[in-house]
Amino acid sequence: MFCNILKRSFQANIKNVNNLNVLRLSSSYNPQSDIKDALDIEANLFGNSDLKHEPVNTREALRKNRTKSFVPRKPKETSAPPAPRKFTAPPAPRIAPTPAPVIKDSELNLEFVRLTLQDPLTSTLLTTVRSRKRRDKNRQIIVEGRRLIQEALQCGLKMETLLFSQKDQLALVKEEVGKAQLESRAKIYKVPQHDLKTWSSLVTPPGLMAIFDRPSGKGLEKNLAEQQRLGTQPLPITVVCDNIREPNNLGSIIRTCAALPCSQVVVTHGCCDPWESKALRGGCGGQFRVPIRDDVPWEELPLTIPPEAADDCHVFIAENNQEKRENNQTIDYADIGGIGAHNLLIIGGESHGVSEEAYRFLNLVGNKGKCVYIPLAAGIDSLNVASALTLLLFELRRKINQKA
Repeated sequence: MFCNILKRSFQANIKNVNNLNVLRLSSSYNPQSDIKDALDIEANLFGNSDLKHEPVNTREALRKNRTKSFVPRKPKETSAPPAPRKFTAPPAPRIAPTPAPVIKDSELNLEFVRLTLQDPLTSTLLTTVRSRKRRDKNRQIIVEGRRLIQEALQCGLKMETLLFSQKDQLALVKEEVGKAQLESRAKIYKVPQHDLKTWSSLVTPPGLMAIFDRPSGKGLEKNLAEQQRLGTQPLPITVVCDNIREPNNLGSIIRTCAALPCSQVVVTHGCCDPWESKALRGGCGGQFRVPIRDDVPWEELPLTIPPEAADDCHVFIAENNQEKRENNQTIDYADIGGIGAHNLLIIGGESHGVSEEAYRFLNLVGNKGKCVYIPLAAGIDSLNVASALTLLLFELRRKINQKA
């Protein structure tokens, strides 16, 4: 290898000497410059002789060259491949629940279906009736207890559903229920006592619960015809309930009106629901025997007066508050004398009393409107609303019978 280096240096010197010869032939030749160039060539020649030659590894050289020259390319932006579709199994076909078998009881001569604990059908039936909005829409009521169910059936109400928990309880009403099942195809269900207790509004559930349609005009006409056959005529009295917020009191008022009997009961807007369970128990079946107009605004109250008696209708407000009586004609309940062809008796709640709307309505009839009070002993502010109404109604009935 060293010989090759000397050879290359020698060839370079010969080339330089040839170049010197060319320069000498030119007119600008300088012999001192040639000497200096020759010395530089000699120095370079002997300086390069100290270089040590190292063999070159071809594979290593290629690897270094490839590493330096390689520039990573940016991947091309391509749209992401669509995600593979997941395989979803087809929905299993819905299997309709097997209906509970119908049990035909030969001893009771009734057919019923046995429901399991917390059966969805029980919730569906009772949720609809417990909601006032749905109850009003479907015009249904829910009745608890043997006596009230019998009263509803005797008054001709249509029974839709009967729920019971014990067979001996159903046996108490088997005759009336059996007749209703034949006539209206009422459905009977035996449910666990726990479910009836959950849905009952009583502390001690009676174990019998029924869903009825509300009394219809046809059914009330039937009751009226029965009363006339027995010699009892409804009196020309309409009781207007104002600010009655307690269901038990409202039920007692309706019970008294049915016992008189009155022509109708008007429940104004703002009172409690006369078809609520507590009101039905307080009424003891009175709601099934007297016409009831529910949730009537004061603007529509004149429309409840019979048209044939509109010109001779007297209005009475039961009022024991002396301050409210000062600006109106007031009489003792025993001195009621002016009886009209039809009479409206307005009674208010114990807490709120009679509203201002009632007094505005009283002023519309002029001299035919009066406040009526019941004298009480010192220290007693008022009577229970149902007790006060009973005194006033029976006094009105006595005066009406005397006039007749």
